Amino acid sequence: MCLETTSTNNKTIALIRQGYRVFAEYQLIEQEQLRGIYAIPSYFSGLLWFGVIFIHSGLYAESAFRFSILLPENFPNDLTLPTVIFQKDIYHPHICPLSHSLDLTPLFSAWRKDEHHIWHILKYIQAIFADPEGSVCTRQTNDGQTIALSEVNNMEALLLLSKSRVDYSKRVKKSIAWSCKHMFDTPPIKDPHYIVFERYTPDRHQPVIQRLKSQSWYQLRSQSAASPSVCVARIESTRELLLEEQQTNVADSSLN
Repeated sequence: MCLETTSTNNKTIALIRQGYRVFAEYQLIEQEQLRGIYAIPSYFSGLLWFGVIFIHSGLYAESAFRFSILLPENFPNDLTLPTVIFQKDIYHPHICPLSHSLDLTPLFSAWRKDEHHIWHILKYIQAIFADPEGSVCTRQTNDGQTIALSEVNNMEALLLLSKSRVDYSKRVKKSIAWSCKHMFDTPPIKDPHYIVFERYTPDRHQPVIQRLKSQSWYQLRSQSAASPSVCVARIESTRELLLEEQQTNVADSSLN
């Protein structure tokens, strides 16, 4: 066997192994049964993930933000951290206003495949929106100013948050309004796994919501509580997505 053929076979085996690792990451997310945040690998590449988070309380209440996760080429063996990119104009100390990238360094110093998983990133995303102040390590100076003990992606947002929660909230509401307005835009990429939303129409969506609320659904969930299957996890996610979408559309209608 020539060296070129051996090299090709090794690359193929490496890609297959990587595919299994990516699928395992998706299964771990389903097992965690996270509420209000969803992520799925692209149909065409396991290194690109599509995500969306719904937030119901705090400064970011009634918001829905899209994001993408880009995994390093040699994932999970690469020590390089994944890249999380949010949609335009999400105002937060950890999100860069230019690149829209999320700072993951408060969570990871480097990626370690035996310790870190994508669901850790999703929980971190939930945490920074649930408590934007607590997600930043800061201290007060003698003159009452707030300084960050580590770099943040948007120092302007941090300073505004420390000086006036009211003004910060007004800026956040602009992000929420923009996101709700563009949640139903045509997908920027043709991918079967891209998370698409339809505007809520009672005739079409209400019967589905009622079926997902039915007693049979709760029985299925109860029977599988000890060892939830992938199927049940997907039913759970589908149910919540529809309920979340209904609320998002109500908010979107009020904005219009």
